Amino acid sequence: MQIGRLEIFTDEPEITEKNVIRVLRNALPKHLINATRCDFLLNYEAGEQPLQRIKTYRKDINIEVSDNLANEITEFKLGFNWGNPITLVQRGEQDSGKQNETKPISLLNECYRAEKHEAKTQQLARFVEICGIGFTYIDINTEYQDGDSYFTLNVLDPRTTFIIKSGYYVDHRPMLAVSYREDEMGNRYFTCFTKQQRFEISGALKIKNGKIQKDDNGEQITNWFERERSGETNPLGIIPIVEWIRSYDRMGCFERQIPEMDALNIAVSDFFNDVDQNCQAIFHANDIEFPKDEQGDEQHPKTNDWVVTNTTQDGKTPFINPIAIAYDYNGMLNQFAFRTSRIKEKCNVPSRNDNSGGSTGIAMSDATGWTNAEVEAGRQDLIKDSCKMEEVKVALSAIKKSPYVPSDSPLLDLRYSDTKANISRQKNYEMASKINTYATGVSHGLAPEHMIPAINFFPDPQQVISDSKPFIERYLKSAFNEQSNTSNTDLEKKPNADRLEQDYSDQIGNSPMLDSDRS
Repeated sequence: MQIGRLEIFTDEPEITEKNVIRVLRNALPKHLINATRCDFLLNYEAGEQPLQRIKTYRKDINIEVSDNLANEITEFKLGFNWGNPITLVQRGEQDSGKQNETKPISLLNECYRAEKHEAKTQQLARFVEICGIGFTYIDINTEYQDGDSYFTLNVLDPRTTFIIKSGYYVDHRPMLAVSYREDEMGNRYFTCFTKQQRFEISGALKIKNGKIQKDDNGEQITNWFERERSGETNPLGIIPIVEWIRSYDRMGCFERQIPEMDALNIAVSDFFNDVDQNCQAIFHANDIEFPKDEQGDEQHPKTNDWVVTNTTQDGKTPFINPIAIAYDYNGMLNQFAFRTSRIKEKCNVPSRNDNSGGSTGIAMSDATGWTNAEVEAGRQDLIKDSCKMEEVKVALSAIKKSPYVPSDSPLLDLRYSDTKANISRQKNYEMASKINTYATGVSHGLAPEHMIPAINFFPDPQQVISDSKPFIERYLKSAFNEQSNTSNTDLEKKPNADRLEQDYSDQIGNSPMLDSDRS
């Protein structure tokens, strides 16, 4: 049973070249525990699910079946929770007039698209959903060409990446971010970041970049030599590796149900073994005399041979029967279906079967588990929002440090507080409800900057706002002028004008379960 990923802390108030190796050495054991657990979970999701039992009967028949519900659960989470890339919109508290003219947030989204963040979001999501943690790395794009992003975005493997947090400060701020590679000989090469410095460390023994450091007695502390790329200073002034978590216990999406999935695999494997054993049954014969050959040895029947028996003279009736265990096969199959459904329910994966009986859309979502999936995804969105905004901090710092950004670019004036993460899930069955909600809000004076993100329908709301604003302003100007010149407000007196949402507004009265008149 897994217990989530461990957080790594240090009691050092500051990390410098004098103590970075000691801090790194102390942190490695906990990281290696996390790396081993992540490796197990990734292999488990890939199908490496050995049965937790030893077969003692008929060892020649040993079928091992992996139903691999872990993969099915993960694929659903990747599609439902991470199906749309996380984009950025303007924070509502800011004055949107200047922002919409220069479109800096749209430009920032374009930088993310140039870095293929759609595909990299799925790569990150696999680590987050399976391992419970993931990491992204932002740096200045030093090989910029026209049309490229001003920063680079990469996803790091949690088996070779970790962040050391402060146990000295109350806020547990990140103190050191570490990523490393391992060569064929098993030697590790670490890249470590603090806010002020970047260290290249070989084998957790010596620092390999920067200037020679000496102690108070004039003796050399570490073996340094200058490198062209990094030197000793972290140019961003911020830790460029961002940790993403799925939940605060840092457990994967199927991790708690591993014992149940193992038990299901054992039950299904034993069921198939029983079917095979019945096909290759051992026969029990009684009062049978087989013919003998010339040497006097009994000639036992072989495959496809006939066995003919006769009642003996003393009245005994010989028989040949297979040795088999009588199973309730229907009961076993129903148990498998129940256990599978129960595991998915605990992981908030909805059922794929279609209920009959004329249920309403809301009732259908509740019955099949889609409502629970949406609630769980909404909870996770709150954490993803925080992680994304930490990444945006690093991206804006990389843009400001990039020598390729034009001096008049609006990106240089964009602040972290101007942006907000937009996490959307495409739900086509709510399309009519969303569009009608948006139209009602805008026609009653709510700004499109608030309504478009509110309906959570478009993958890039900021681009939709920028492209649509001239047409929306013309429509609103025309609509309000017409309404002010019409005493009886004919604009509201159209078919179904009394219904704000034309999908769900009449379901309470028609439902036999929700607040209806049952008299």
